[in-house]
Amino acid sequence: MTLCKVCHVDSKKHSKKLLALHQKKQICAFCQKSGGEHSEKLWEIHKAAIDKGRHCNDHHKEEKMYPLTVGFARAGVARVCNLNADPPYDKVLVPIYMSCTECDLYLGSTEEDYADILDGMCLKCFREMTGQTHTWYDMPPILGKSLVSGQ
Repeated sequence: MTLCKVCHVDSKKHSKKLLALHQKKQICAFCQKSGGEHSEKLWEIHKAAIDKGRHCNDHHKEEKMYPLTVGFARAGVARVCNLNADPPYDKVLVPIYMSCTECDLYLGSTEEDYADILDGMCLKCFREMTGQTHTWYDMPPILGKSLVSGQ
């Protein structure tokens, strides 16, 4: 029995593709995490998001990709669109996000990390799909009362 150095599971339980991902030190272009932190399905979902986002509908071609961090968010990826303007205003970075497979709203970082488990859905759509109650999410806090002391 040989253990995988990345996930410490018997390497015979890996598919050939997952074993190759764990042996290589690949970095995901979407989330900048190593290939060992991804399942095969998550790797494919992130790759599909990059392929979809790389294509510019205005110019009908694939654009270059660059890492991008917006505000305090984690590092993401963006495509460069060339505009019909004078430099330095001739290029714009367009961030690439994953969208929910049900409602088409953009996913947060936690939802992107667990897209293989959530099947590409946001948490709200996943809760609705699985019939989980979410009333405690939707309850407004009681005004004038402290939740800790009950006053």
